[in-house]
Amino acid sequence: MPIALDFGTCNTVIARWNPAARRADTVMIDGLCRRFRYRVAGREAEAAVLPTLIHYGEGGTRLLGHQVASEGLSDHPGTFRWLKLDLLKGNERARRVNGSLLRPSDAAAAFLGDTLTYAFGALAAPEDEEVVLTVPVEAYDHYVNWLTDTVAGVAGGRRVRVLDEATACILGYQDTARNDDIYAVFDFGGGTLDVSIVKVNLGAEGLQKCLILGRAGEELGGMLVDQWMLAHMKEAEGLSDADIREVGTPLMRGIEQAKIDLSGGATRADVTQLNDLTGALVGHTFTADALRGLLERRDFTRLVSRTVDRALDAANARYGTRKQQVRRVFMVGGTSLLLGVREHVAGLFPDAPVEWGEPFAAISSGACRYAGQDFDPTLVHDYELESWNAGRKEFDFVPIIPKGTQYPTDGAVKGKYITAACDNARELNLIVYEHSEQVRPEVTFVMGPDGRMQEVRGQGGKVERRRPLNPEARDFLRPDPPCDRDEAKRFVVGFGVDENKRLTISVKDTRPGNASKAKTSDGRLIPLPIRDFPLVRL
Repeated sequence: MPIALDFGTCNTVIARWNPAARRADTVMIDGLCRRFRYRVAGREAEAAVLPTLIHYGEGGTRLLGHQVASEGLSDHPGTFRWLKLDLLKGNERARRVNGSLLRPSDAAAAFLGDTLTYAFGALAAPEDEEVVLTVPVEAYDHYVNWLTDTVAGVAGGRRVRVLDEATACILGYQDTARNDDIYAVFDFGGGTLDVSIVKVNLGAEGLQKCLILGRAGEELGGMLVDQWMLAHMKEAEGLSDADIREVGTPLMRGIEQAKIDLSGGATRADVTQLNDLTGALVGHTFTADALRGLLERRDFTRLVSRTVDRALDAANARYGTRKQQVRRVFMVGGTSLLLGVREHVAGLFPDAPVEWGEPFAAISSGACRYAGQDFDPTLVHDYELESWNAGRKEFDFVPIIPKGTQYPTDGAVKGKYITAACDNARELNLIVYEHSEQVRPEVTFVMGPDGRMQEVRGQGGKVERRRPLNPEARDFLRPDPPCDRDEAKRFVVGFGVDENKRLTISVKDTRPGNASKAKTSDGRLIPLPIRDFPLVRL
């Protein structure tokens, strides 16, 4: 009975496969989870979610999820939130808590470890069960590797697998999917909007292959909408930046609740917060009409439309896929419930029904279906090699594995040679980058490293990212005996991608009797040849 974990920006969801009912059930862990009630498709619904919060108390005590909120500690300096966004963006700015420096990755590892420990105990999970983790479609290797290593450390020998969220969503709605059809996955969460155009192949046992034809993402999510509402409130009530900073995160939580209420059918929602420093009461009444107008002024629908168009354009450029071929749209993520979103998406796909009945559970439930199956998902970003161009005297980025490649690959998919830059070289380098594009809207306030509001003046626009997989690996290869420039084909290198979507490297020294080694990021020296080694660990 596989267990799935969908680690989210705002909420984390755990699901377990129910073989008797042939479905996945979300797991309610008493004390840690809360029942999130919402309206969808004209009916009342609820989901068991675990707020992605961890609080460090005195004496090394830790509280998780709803424990943090129920104790009124959501805004305490010892509480960490937005952990997933910090990890995806590479933010490792430490915070001093109870005399110790803690990084977001430390807090996130503790959160996941404690959460799974509670879950394994509550479910009496045997050690031969499989744990499936979901990751964003375009998650970088550092995040995937960190997540798998963290969970493997508490999984007690259980097999740990990774599945991208778009494929998990398709599996979650599998009962409505048909073989060889093309679908759009509209994943709208607290931090990002990701749109994927996906083609599925179904077999007798379910999904056999999931090909991501095109993908686009923006840093547009529920938290950004909260920021827009805050800016609207500030202007309407004549508040200063100091007024906002002094009431801080409790005000943001009130605004978030107002957004949820208005999206659930309320016509108005009051937000009030006491300023403990001045005794002044800060407040505003939001209405559904005002929220619609605010979203329109912020070009919200244009941003959503642009993201959908970019995903469709990518699918068309690579596979000739057209919008008219999309048979159904699957919506997931809490922000997909935002006022007017479903109607707008339905307008973008007039010929495709929109499924939105499982915004919180579809991904974790789909991940449960994946456990025990094998199929070939595809990469949605490029891997590039940093290579010195002697003619231009600068580095080039040479593609080695392009987006669209199915993984896991069967052996090395690209061969290269490493050449020494000088004679008698005792160290050789090789730097690989992950290359992607995203769009970032402008923001005004962000959550600081101490958990409090900070004012920023961020610039929006297209963001092209090249992130090095192994920035410290400029001396990763240790030739023994040393290498000369004329030994152009001495070291043969191949690349592949493993089942957990990590780039792997294979290296062979062709010189007979060599004692060459590869150096890992933790300082170990491994004798060559190496095969299918995760490059992120070099």
